[in-house]
Amino acid sequence: KRRVRWQPLIAGTMAIALCIFTGVWVIPTLSDHLLTDREPSAHVMGSHAAGGVPGEGVSLWVRAMESSGVRVHGADEASPTYRNLFAPERSGNFPLVLVDGAAYRMLISPLNMKDTLLGSSLGEVTEYTLEPALSTGGGIVSNIVSAGESLYAVKGLEGAMIAAYVKGGLRAFQRVSYAGASIPGKETLADTLASADRITAMELTDAGIVDDPATAQRLMQVLLDNATYESAAVGTGDTRSLLIALDNGLLMQLMVGDDTLSACGTWSCPEFFEAYEREMGN
Repeated sequence: KRRVRWQPLIAGTMAIALCIFTGVWVIPTLSDHLLTDREPSAHVMGSHAAGGVPGEGVSLWVRAMESSGVRVHGADEASPTYRNLFAPERSGNFPLVLVDGAAYRMLISPLNMKDTLLGSSLGEVTEYTLEPALSTGGGIVSNIVSAGESLYAVKGLEGAMIAAYVKGGLRAFQRVSYAGASIPGKETLADTLASADRITAMELTDAGIVDDPATAQRLMQVLLDNATYESAAVGTGDTRSLLIALDNGLLMQLMVGDDTLSACGTWSCPEFFEAYEREMGN
């Protein structure tokens, strides 16, 4: 009779069990971490200056970015890279809504906003056209929101953001410049953005992440107090951005140039960048 060699048999059994464990547990875990088209189960990024050591705090808004498809690299990322929250152009025009002389561009985050954030109704889209700048019909015009669809203010962000249903999902739109127009009358930057007390975090490309609400609010106030209007143009070649997280879970974005920030027109504010660098310890 041949004797059974138990040691190789046990080793083989353990190897098979390890493979099953890897397939059942490890691979889905890695998939959850790497895929950005689903909502992760936990926040993954800490708060730290560019080039510094990651802090222990976690950003309150990374989940919103990841669930919208914006790539977030992980807790060891030392220098935030450029991220764009604005929906891409289609046929030469970006997805937008024109209402009461103001333009609002669709954001990629969130893909389906909570309806509890909706404020008052602003009316219905009266014209759907792929060339909004050429429209002469008046009323509310859009190249992404269907005619007859209702528009809504976002609570606490009147004039800065609106919302509308697009293909069944409730999408957020941020105030921007369009066709050479930005702010009418005596509006200021504060009229196109959230107030400082609504800010919970910031991320400036190549500079660092601030996820302490008090610090982020101080920086926002520096921006609102010192920004000087330059023009209705927006820097299309800018390769940096300032992401602003709000206490309602929404995000806003400003494109960043040399001491300038732009979305609804371009604003000069070297004081903001100096204050940001000081907060980062640079």
